[in-house]
Amino acid sequence: MDKPILTASEIGMLWTQYIQNSMTNQILKYFKLTVEDNDIKFLVEKSLTLIENVKSNIQSVFRSELLPIPYAFSDADINLHAPKLFTDDLILLFIETMGKAGTTAYSLAQATSTRSDIRGLFSTVLVEYSTLLNKTIEVSLEKGLYVRPPSITKPDEVEFIEGKAYFSSGLNPFHKRSLNAVEILHLFENLKTNSIGKVICTGFAQTTDNKEIKNYFLKGKETSEKHAQLFHKLLTESNVPAPVPSDVGVTDSTTRVFSDKLMLFLKSVLSATGQGNYSTASTASMRYDLIGHYQKLSIEVALYAKDGFDILLKNNWLEEPPQSVDRNQLIKKGTQS
Repeated sequence: MDKPILTASEIGMLWTQYIQNSMTNQILKYFKLTVEDNDIKFLVEKSLTLIENVKSNIQSVFRSELLPIPYAFSDADINLHAPKLFTDDLILLFIETMGKAGTTAYSLAQATSTRSDIRGLFSTVLVEYSTLLNKTIEVSLEKGLYVRPPSITKPDEVEFIEGKAYFSSGLNPFHKRSLNAVEILHLFENLKTNSIGKVICTGFAQTTDNKEIKNYFLKGKETSEKHAQLFHKLLTESNVPAPVPSDVGVTDSTTRVFSDKLMLFLKSVLSATGQGNYSTASTASMRYDLIGHYQKLSIEVALYAKDGFDILLKNNWLEEPPQSVDRNQLIKKGTQS
């Protein structure tokens, strides 16, 4: 029995994951050569195997469906002879972030796919990413490197919201309602991801010789730092401990590791993830001041991401996703002939 043709959703997910896996594959190959801790190296190797298998499986789908395989990224985008740029702690945090992103992405991919073989592919990868994330957190806990979310006092009983002041109290600088657990969750996670983003931008700015791109990453570093400081402030205002990753950083190497194309693309992925995180946090927050902050920061990230896309476009580094047929153009073309 012939398989149904792939839906636009399936093609879009397969294409997106192939591009991102191709990029991550190059990054992990470099990490494998520079990581020093054996336990973290095991996680890097496990991640690399997972990425390579997913990439190979998607290639097989593309070939069987007669779809063009994206150029994506190759060994030309990495200098495997470069000295160590990021610390082992950052590498561990990168894999943790990769695990979180993977479980989110492949959960959506599975939910939006129709064909059984494509659902099966995404389901398998989702389980593998979940396993990787769990193992990464276990290693981080064992080494005392895992940054735990803040704790709060457990409530004694169920309480109900009384009046609109619960939502608007954050607008009063002299009497702000303390943060609830859901708000703390999002503030902490966004603080953590911006702390990582700051480090990555620092390393990229340190190793590119393109002035425009260097300035772009320096701006990203400043933006991440500003956002992290705001989240830290909002947590401490409610007397909530706001831990940040320690001893996570960049070495003093200035040798280029990654191509400008790869670095810009990774930053575009991180920016898109950041916008998604802020959108989720905005809808989950119940204090108007938090909602306002997230909406404002989302605009800042969107404008910053646009600058990055402009550079990618100018250098012809952006591949076009598979497109639907432009019927109007076909009709116009047919009329002319």
